[in-house]
Amino acid sequence: MNDNRIIVLLTRKMAGEINELEQEELTKLLSESPEAIYYDEFVKELWSQDTVQNSDPQAFYQRHKAKHQHKFDFVAEKDDENSFNTKLEKRWSLRRKWFFYSAAASVISVLLIGFFWRRYSDQDALGNRIEIVAEKGVRKQWILPDGTKVWLNADSRLSYNDFKDARRRLVSLEGEAYFDVAKDRNKPFIIRTEEISIRVLGTAFNVKAYPNEQKTEATLIKGAIELSVNKRPKERIVLKPSEKIAVINSKQAMGARDKQPNSVIVTIGNLSKVHVEDKEYIQETSWIDNKLIFKNETMEELIPKLERWYNVNIQVSAQKVKSYRYTANIAGENITQLLNAMQLIKPFQYKIEDDEIIIY
Repeated sequence: MNDNRIIVLLTRKMAGEINELEQEELTKLLSESPEAIYYDEFVKELWSQDTVQNSDPQAFYQRHKAKHQHKFDFVAEKDDENSFNTKLEKRWSLRRKWFFYSAAASVISVLLIGFFWRRYSDQDALGNRIEIVAEKGVRKQWILPDGTKVWLNADSRLSYNDFKDARRRLVSLEGEAYFDVAKDRNKPFIIRTEEISIRVLGTAFNVKAYPNEQKTEATLIKGAIELSVNKRPKERIVLKPSEKIAVINSKQAMGARDKQPNSVIVTIGNLSKVHVEDKEYIQETSWIDNKLIFKNETMEELIPKLERWYNVNIQVSAQKVKSYRYTANIAGENITQLLNAMQLIKPFQYKIEDDEIIIY
């Protein structure tokens, strides 16, 4: 049995970083070990609040040894024919337990340093958080403390700190944003979303990560970015200019047919150039110029974009209308002008009451 592996998995579990496959591996290893209860107990005690505040695993090992010494003391036995073998077995079991605890203290001391450093460095990085919110119907431009320019699309929020004390520039994004990152080779710029994390030194790119959509996208305009999928953190993907990556949560995409709830589908392609009225637009970044570009998209696909763009709620009662496809460049048109123009391409009716739109 791999004691060190059990220690690592138990520690990852207590840190909340264990994944599904590792949990299955841990369950199997513990079920095969008659001493599993001691392993689990030891790591849990070491991970207690008092230990976190004064984390010296070797000292804790000595306290744990003194506390539980009585559990391993040999009881006087009758001098029978089985006594010698019984003592040997107990002595071996005792030696194995103390070996495990000593090894656990050594291994966990290394793991604790890593876990606590990440935890507290993240707390430092997240300490003085500033949040920018762009409501539906609103787009904002912002300059971060390091000089990075950010364009925030409608129904999006970006949070960050002052970058002064952190070893990295860490921001969190929910929604869509375009970044023109200021160069700083000593402090990588890291963007975290629900599905992906992106690491850059200085570049320009677009990230789209709305929580209610199954697809997360990153489009690189210039420079280079290194991207990792949060559910597959060991894999790294490097994008080149004009490349685009899409990460689809396959559980949402395929529902019950997907037997791997943590699996994702990753596709890499090129950014979308759309020709409208003899002009060429980049679909992924046109919004920063207050233009909404769509190419051969269905009404159903357009609804969440239009809702964010115009700050309205749209319901489509006719299934046939949901499948209508449109290509257009929306600049200064209001929602009524847009719907009237769309009616000329495919027939439908609509009514507007305040911010509610019903299409039928």
